[in-house]
Amino acid sequence: MDSEDRQLSRTGMDWSGLTFFLLSVCAVVLCGWIIWPFLPALTGAMVLAVVTRRPYRWLDARIGNPNLTAAIAVVLVILAIVTPSLSVAYGASRHVIAAVRSVQSGAPQHELRQFLEQHPRIANMVGYLADNFDPAQAFEKSAGVAATKAAALLGSSITALLQTVVMLFILFFLFRDANQAMHLVRGLLPLKANETDYLVQRMLTAISALVLGRFLVASIQGAIAGITFALLGVSGATLLGVATMLFALVPAVGAYVVWLPVVIYLAMAHLWVKAMIMLAVGSLIISTIDNFLYPLLVGSRLRLHIIPIFLSMIGGIWLFGVTGLVLGPLTFNVTLSLLAIWHSRTRGEVLTLE
Repeated sequence: MDSEDRQLSRTGMDWSGLTFFLLSVCAVVLCGWIIWPFLPALTGAMVLAVVTRRPYRWLDARIGNPNLTAAIAVVLVILAIVTPSLSVAYGASRHVIAAVRSVQSGAPQHELRQFLEQHPRIANMVGYLADNFDPAQAFEKSAGVAATKAAALLGSSITALLQTVVMLFILFFLFRDANQAMHLVRGLLPLKANETDYLVQRMLTAISALVLGRFLVASIQGAIAGITFALLGVSGATLLGVATMLFALVPAVGAYVVWLPVVIYLAMAHLWVKAMIMLAVGSLIISTIDNFLYPLLVGSRLRLHIIPIFLSMIGGIWLFGVTGLVLGPLTFNVTLSLLAIWHSRTRGEVLTLE
């Protein structure tokens, strides 16, 4: 028995093992801190690699060259996903900047007064606020806040462009080295082979279901809403379409939060035909299409209750920003998978994917 073993037998504590464990934890935390600024890019690349893995395998089987296949796949992703997304984001940002300038010019204040003069009933309904509400002061404060948000929006746009470039760089290597990356992940997980297969498959299924079932359906809802707004002559149709998509992502909220106020606005402006068209499209198509598309695209995968989905999305946004829309539900799914593994170990059952 050497000195370390004798010391361990006397103290009952493996100090060298504890020190190694603490150093490993510190190293992992430091690595996480280093890659934290690029978490959106890393998440986006991972999501794109997962949801496009079947088309990539089809492409790889016909080309054979890993570098060329990965390069072509990245170009296709740029043309089919990144460019349209950036175009919509650019159009929405233009409307935001136009709204900021409008608020700073004081034009909305003048239009509000004209609207109240033309609708005395509405003016009477809001008349009781006159003693505690100064429109001029409110618009002045709004202009200052809007200017600040516009500057933040510009900075966010530059950051988003940088994240997009990094995301595409990571995506190339995820495409090319997918097998090596999966082998590394399997080797690092302290699980049995069947448990690792279960966890990895649940993660892949969760990402696919989330993107196809939530983001794709919400994007379709936003596109239909934006096209309808544009055809009806509603100003800021692109921005309203993006807002519809974002609200459609969140369970228990839905797209009606955007299109219903537009219906009310059109009705208050005495545009009855347009209001009825918007009401019909919103209630019969925009807010109901997800009931048909979600089962078609996803099936029974990731059928979590509405409460954990809602909390995971809201909490994910709170912790991680926009990336939390993916990381929040994914964290919930991974946690449930780990609990299922512990449950199977306790009862000696065999893990099976439902």
